[in-house]
Amino acid sequence: MPAFHSKSRPRRLLSLLILAVGLLGLNGPGLAREELQQVGEWMAHYYEHPDPGKLPAWVKDAAAAGAFDKPSARFPLMIFISRLIQDNPERGLPWCRELSALPSAHKAYLGWAFRNAGSPVQEECIGKILGLDEADRQKVLGARLHDPLARNPEHPGDLDMLWATFMATGAELPVERIITVLGLPDPAQGAPDGVRILLLKGAARWSLSANIRQHRRVAEIAEARRTQASGQLRQALDEILAETRNPP
Repeated sequence: MPAFHSKSRPRRLLSLLILAVGLLGLNGPGLAREELQQVGEWMAHYYEHPDPGKLPAWVKDAAAAGAFDKPSARFPLMIFISRLIQDNPERGLPWCRELSALPSAHKAYLGWAFRNAGSPVQEECIGKILGLDEADRQKVLGARLHDPLARNPEHPGDLDMLWATFMATGAELPVERIITVLGLPDPAQGAPDGVRILLLKGAARWSLSANIRQHRRVAEIAEARRTQASGQLRQALDEILAETRNPP
């Protein structure tokens, strides 16, 4: 079974529509480009029009598009699915049954999402319904769980998980965590952790700017934070919001 997540970080953070599975860059058999775009947009805008009943069909389309085979998209997808399972516990069993025909590796990722969500049916889903072989089942049960909100982001990949959580919920906290990165002090030249911090801040700025342009909800959260911010964070938000109001 492929690794649950890649050790390497994505080279660029994905905006909501691009993170929406990077689907437009995948060549999925049987799916037209327009259908791929619909799959991506459903994820990116789910919080605006929640329709959990469509999740199984969406997962099948995303899998057919190769999204679970793309390391930079796989883990955000799993976090998004996990959050919907968490928010809809009564749908867990029928969802697991409907998705049990996925390819073996994809079923393992789905099993992890059930476990990560703390689903009340996770034992039955992972142990029986999905039909995992023993090796995959043990990998699912042994894989580390992940809560994107449990700590502040440390790498650009952590921001991807926060955006996936925002897509699923529309909640303020994931965006707030990303905004907070902009207020981190700039590292001194040659500082041991300097490159990581600069990459993290650059990714946070890029993604926030892109998503402010695409989502009013993100713009509203950023504007509210700007009115309370000071110093470096206030300056960064002033610049980003000015750029998004007056694009080049």
